[in-house]
Amino acid sequence: MPLRRQLAVSFTEKCRQIDFWLHCVLFGLLGLALWPLTMWFAQTTHDQSRILHALIVLAMASLMLVRFGGVTVTRPLELNASARRALFAAYGILLLTYLAPFVTHSNLTGLLVIPAYCCALAAAVRFTFGEGTRQLTRTVAGTLCAFLLLSTFMAPLDWPLRSMAGKWSAYVLELIGQSAELGLFGQAGEPPMLVLMVNEQPFHVASECNGFGVIITSLLLALLLAIHRRLNIFDLGLNLLAGVIIGFMFNIVRIVIIVLLAPSMMEHYHLMHEIVGGFTYWACLILVWIALNGPTKPEKALAK
Repeated sequence: MPLRRQLAVSFTEKCRQIDFWLHCVLFGLLGLALWPLTMWFAQTTHDQSRILHALIVLAMASLMLVRFGGVTVTRPLELNASARRALFAAYGILLLTYLAPFVTHSNLTGLLVIPAYCCALAAAVRFTFGEGTRQLTRTVAGTLCAFLLLSTFMAPLDWPLRSMAGKWSAYVLELIGQSAELGLFGQAGEPPMLVLMVNEQPFHVASECNGFGVIITSLLLALLLAIHRRLNIFDLGLNLLAGVIIGFMFNIVRIVIIVLLAPSMMEHYHLMHEIVGGFTYWACLILVWIALNGPTKPEKALAK
C-alpha cells in the first residue's frame, strides 16, 4: 500500500480515539516549547550558506538511508514504545534546561535544548511512521544533534582553520614550484587579513576558505555512517578522523586549484571560484560516503 494511502487509512482509524488527540497535543506543546530554537536554526541557516549546504547533505544522506537502509513503515500514527521513550526524553531534557539555571550558573546548560530538540524530532517521526524508523531516527537525530552543537562553535574555529588552510596551501604550492608566502595585512583600526601571496599575486584567505563547510559536512557524514553501522568507539574515532582529514585535504585542493587558475581566468574569477568550490565539495562528500561504507544498494536493517 502506498505511504500516503497507509497514513490516510491509519488517520481515519485513529481520529476517533481520544488517545490519538492527546498524543498530538503532547507533540504540539513540545513544538511550541522548542519553537525559539527552530527560529534560531532557520535564521542561522539563512545567514550562513555553509550550514544550509551541510543541512542539505544531511537530508540527502537520510534519503539514502531510507532508500537503501531497510526502513519500513509499520503501524503509523501510534505512540509506540520507541516514540514514547524519545518523547519522554525530550520533555525530561527540556525540563532540565529550565531547572538547571537554579542549580548551576554555567552558560552551557542552555545547550541542553539541542538534544531535547533532536529527541522531539525522533519521537515525531517514530509516531508518524512507526517502529520501523527507529534505526533511521537514531542515526539522523544523533547526527543532527552533533551538527547543531557544532554550529554554535563556528565563530571561534574560523581563524585557526583559516590559518591551517593557508599554511598547507602555501606548502603544497611550493612543492609544485610556485612562490608562496602567508602573512597578515591590514590597515590601522581594521581587523588584519590573512593573505596568501603566490607569485607576487595576493589572495585573501577569507572565512569561506577556512574549509569549515566541507570539513564539518565530511565529519557529519562520517558520524552518520558510524551511528548507522553501530561502530565501536575505536572505529567511530577512526571514522571521524577520516572524515576530517578528507574534508581538510579537499579544501587544500580547492584553494590550490583556484590559485593556479586565477591568473588566466581573472575576468571570470568568481564563476571559476564557484565551479571549483562546488566540484571539490561534492567530490569530497561522494568519496567520504564510498570510503566509509555508505549504503549504495538495498541492505537489511540492522538488528534493533
